[in-house]
This record gives sequence, structure tokens and C-alpha cells, in this order.
Amino acid sequence: MLQEAGRDPGLERIHSAYLKTESWWVPHYAARVLSEEETAEAYRDLDQKVFSLLYPGESETEAFRVSKLVRRKWPELETEIPLELYPDVEPSLGRLAGSGYALGLISNAPADTIRVVEALGLRRYLGTIVISGAVGYTKPHPEIFRIALREAGVEAPEAIHVGDLYEADVVGARNAGMEGILIDRDDSDWRPDCPRVRSLAEIYQFIK
Repeated sequence: MLQEAGRDPGLERIHSAYLKTESWWVPHYAARVLSEEETAEAYRDLDQKVFSLLYPGESETEAFRVSKLVRRKWPELETEIPLELYPDVEPSLGRLAGSGYALGLISNAPADTIRVVEALGLRRYLGTIVISGAVGYTKPHPEIFRIALREAGVEAPEAIHVGDLYEADVVGARNAGMEGILIDRDDSDWRPDCPRVRSLAEIYQFIK
């Protein structure tokens, strides 16, 4: 989208801006219960703040304009950009499912993200799918984890949650009574107070 507007900050800068912005965005929106419309607006706000971080000299009006354009074109982009899973995902999920573990997905995303899950063929492994835009709660709010636990028929001490954002995934899981594991694929987010893996294939060591 930025390239179409004659800008190209590079993928690494964009990724870094999202990570920095999410450290504020996640706890800010997790404190509320959001409707689907409010969830969509929250993600537009995220895009606006990312744009402002990338281009601090730009006006709020321009940041708002770009963020609305991005959100409007998001469904189209999802069909244009090939979706790929990390190579460890299906082997790991298949092994866990074959061992009898109840598997689920908890995602901070608009409700229609379920289409992405289905397009990637993940439904065959996941008995429970909870998306913030559909339930109104956003990680790290403990209720989104509790909804998943209830749907899976699992008690919190029996469950582990693996995610790539410390605040949303590790702290959120702990607040719901679960163990939280940080997946840090590029080895860039060192956290001394939680288990950390670089691949889903490594989580068997934490399963009791």
C-alpha cells in the first residue's frame, strides 16, 4: 500500500513499527469489550499509529487517510498475497493432534480472519477458534483465554498458550491461569521470565 503511494520504508521498518505500536495498542484495547465495528476501528487506529511512527512529519489527516485506505483494501490484499505457513506449523500441529491434545487458536484480529484460517487448512487441527473481533475481548484480557478454555473443555492449569507477543500472549495467558510460552522466531525478544522457543517443534519439552 505504501509503495502504491510512492513510499517504501522497507518491510523490516514496517514490522518494527507494528511491534512498537502494539506494545501500546494491545493493553489499550484489551481493557474494553469491543463490537465488530469497534474492532475494525481499533485496527484502523493501529494502522494510523504505525504510519505516524514511520512518517512523524506527516499530518494526522494523512495518517488517517492512509489507514482507512489500508483497511478498505485489506480483504483484496488477502486474496492477492499468497498465504504461507511456517514450515514447522503443520508437522507440529499434526503431531500434537495425533497425540490426543486439544488444539485451539486465540487471535487478536477482525472477525473475518476465520477465512484466513480456513484457507490455510488449519481447521483440521483446531477444535477451538476464538477471534477477538468475534467475541469482543482482545488479548491480553483474560476472558478471551477463558472463552477458549470453556469451548475446549480444558482447565487453565492443563493448558499452555504459545504466541509471539509478550504482553498479549504470555502475560494474557498467565492472567487467565495458563502457562504462556513466547515464540521468538528471529531470536530478537529475550524475556528472562518466561519460556521461549524459536519453533513450534520445540514446545514438546514444556508439555507435561
